[in-house]
Amino acid sequence: MRRQRLLAALAVTLLCAPGTWLRTEVEHKVPQQIDVALIAGPQPTGTAGWERVGVWQYSAESLHFGGFSAMLALRSGTLQAFSDRGFRFTLTEPDLPDATRQLDRQLVQPGDQYTLTDIEAATRAPDSGHYWLAYEQTHLIHRFTSASAADGVRGLTGEVDWPMNSGIEAMVRLADGRFVVLPENNRTGLIFVADPVDGGKPASFAFRSPAKGYAATDLAQLPDGRLLVLMRSLKRPSPRIWPPFSALLAIGPAPVAGGTFAPTTALALDGVVPRDNYEGLAVRARQDGRLDVWIMSDDNFATFQRTLLAKLVFDPSA
Repeated sequence: MRRQRLLAALAVTLLCAPGTWLRTEVEHKVPQQIDVALIAGPQPTGTAGWERVGVWQYSAESLHFGGFSAMLALRSGTLQAFSDRGFRFTLTEPDLPDATRQLDRQLVQPGDQYTLTDIEAATRAPDSGHYWLAYEQTHLIHRFTSASAADGVRGLTGEVDWPMNSGIEAMVRLADGRFVVLPENNRTGLIFVADPVDGGKPASFAFRSPAKGYAATDLAQLPDGRLLVLMRSLKRPSPRIWPPFSALLAIGPAPVAGGTFAPTTALALDGVVPRDNYEGLAVRARQDGRLDVWIMSDDNFATFQRTLLAKLVFDPSA
């Protein structure tokens, strides 16, 4: 048992230090060509109200491509993902015709271009198009205009006691203007009554995972006000569980200050989508009342992981 625990710990350590040994030398330039391939089609999930539409794999010969840890639904048919290396990936939903894909450097306020790179969470205001990115290690929330121009920053260092490598992992702007923030592997989240960049002291709430060992990696609000939570767990590596990840989606009422946010499991993703490190989540309402739910994996820049984008359809009334 001790040897098994040691092997699991070693695997986790290697996964948390992406790009150090796992990839052979590839292009350093921003890729001009990003390939996409459908690797799985429609399939029932076995859970009422949920179906899988497809899973696509993205790839490019560039050290800048990969590591996507947050995702937004923009105008109809367009998604935007953000990476651990400070890049923005704008893509047409892959089940639409004439899909386009473009990778750009996420520009930040002058002087921070070398420190603000590890993007872990993103959220957006549909009315203005402004969006907010959260950076791990620095515990910063950065606001951008709809044209991706830097528009203000809020640092939380001194207000929180999070370790450097366990900062904001998930963040969502609610329809009423509040912001909900969940740090990595932490049982306490934050609520801002308004845009955190404009100031204001956050209140806290307790977070209770619906399953042991699962931590939140992204958040999205559903039209009915509830929160959809993407969650991931690291598992002991084995031939049956590889890459060593497990994932699920959970749903619960939005948290309140001083309360407990305790979402319940809505869909176990193992067997529904290929195993990988899913960290990006975006939701789009459909005309029939159902929801398109997109999830994207962070490949950790590792040879044995992939950049996957899965589309699920969820019927909240089921």
